[in-house]
Amino acid sequence: MISWPAEEVERRFALLGLPNRFTPQEKVTLTTPGVAEAEGVIAFPTPLASAGLNILNLRKILGTDPSKQPAFFDHPWYLEESFAQVDCPAGWHILHSSVLPDSISQPIHYASSLMSRALALPSAMEVTLMLFLNYVGSGEQLLLKKHTWCSDRASLNRCVTVGAFGRNGLFISGHPAEFASRGLGICAKIRNESLA
Repeated sequence: MISWPAEEVERRFALLGLPNRFTPQEKVTLTTPGVAEAEGVIAFPTPLASAGLNILNLRKILGTDPSKQPAFFDHPWYLEESFAQVDCPAGWHILHSSVLPDSISQPIHYASSLMSRALALPSAMEVTLMLFLNYVGSGEQLLLKKHTWCSDRASLNRCVTVGAFGRNGLFISGHPAEFASRGLGICAKIRNESLA
């Protein structure tokens, strides 16, 4: 498992141009979470001071110029969507860094099978932060050829997906719940209510 402590997340926030910071107390209390499932998992905390830690603000700061990565693909459909304005909740976020093999080509309803494994759908903001925090630290673009279903909903009853983080930037899309594609799966979030 890759686990970034608060100080490292704060350093990467600075590289991204994000002003959000952890309090000294948070840096002490947000210790690395104990997670049995370690392979292919990234864990990172976010601070209580999470105002503006959302998709729209990140897009405003990072932009859509593909020559300046990390960036968003310039697809404006979600600019008026409420999910893009929701700040990331404080606490630990523990996500699989790639889609689960058994979730590929499954519609979003497949996510109900994750509950028995203490897994859940991540939010679009959690996936975006995981991808961008990883990129500014390593230069690696995760989810290069895949998208993940997210817990967010958009207008017209669409389900939000995030991925295909390549040379054109990060794609945020919306699909009907019945949609399935071999490039779409789930980067599951490990549920552990005691960590949030």
